[in-house]
Amino acid sequence: MTGEKGSRRRFLKGGLALTAAGLAGCSGDGSTGTETKTPESVFEETSISGATLEVTLREDHEISTVNLIDPSGSVFQSAQVAAGATTVGLGLFDYRRGWHYTPGDHTLVAVKEGEEIASMTVPLVPDLEITDVTPYTDGRPTPSNRANLLVTVENTGTGPTWIYYVGYENAPHSAANRIPTTDYARSTPLLNFEKPQSEDEVILQPGNSTILRGIRSPLLLSKDDHCNGLEVNLTVIVPTGVGENGQRELRAVLDGDPVRANFRGTCSDIQIEPRDGRNPDE
Repeated sequence: MTGEKGSRRRFLKGGLALTAAGLAGCSGDGSTGTETKTPESVFEETSISGATLEVTLREDHEISTVNLIDPSGSVFQSAQVAAGATTVGLGLFDYRRGWHYTPGDHTLVAVKEGEEIASMTVPLVPDLEITDVTPYTDGRPTPSNRANLLVTVENTGTGPTWIYYVGYENAPHSAANRIPTTDYARSTPLLNFEKPQSEDEVILQPGNSTILRGIRSPLLLSKDDHCNGLEVNLTVIVPTGVGENGQRELRAVLDGDPVRANFRGTCSDIQIEPRDGRNPDE
């Protein structure tokens, strides 16, 4: 669900007499906003902190409220500004409660004594990219561990998101190909990973990355498979709570000695390479 808050009404009026447009600054992991403003703008900069849009205001401002308008023109969030405060935070999602913003251009609106005095366009679009995939070589040398992969994902967009699963297409282990899409799976990401195990690592703000290990090992083999240069073409998919899922096509080459226990098996030597023409460590 999108978690829209507030009533549907337009906040941008034609009679604001806005006279200039400029760029507000941003922190290293924040977002860039294009501001339509009066000669003395109240907006200094915006940044992303976890799941929150942080807005910095001019020190001598007199505004009472900051509203965040979503791409459809509806009020998504509204925050009161305490007297003397120069920062205000606007929550963008809460995965445990199942609500989140809609990707696209949002608008910040500054309100003073019931009048809208300035606005700023803030692009909020996450972009999840799988930058590296390697065999998992730590832990006990069990078939499940040796058949699993470490997947590095990075948010290269302008809005935050969270990730909740690692799944596959065409993996030898059929259970790894079943990717949950339920609200429960999206709202309980830490139940779906062997790694990570902290909330900070499943929330990806712009510019951040994390390493994932899923609960399903894609390269577990049946008794008919072998470890004599077996090639497997598969796709890794990382579902995300906001925006489009990350995915990347891979080729796995399984060689070496069989690793078997409890009717499960894989190979001692597994090599992973991308099938999209990019180096795996880009």
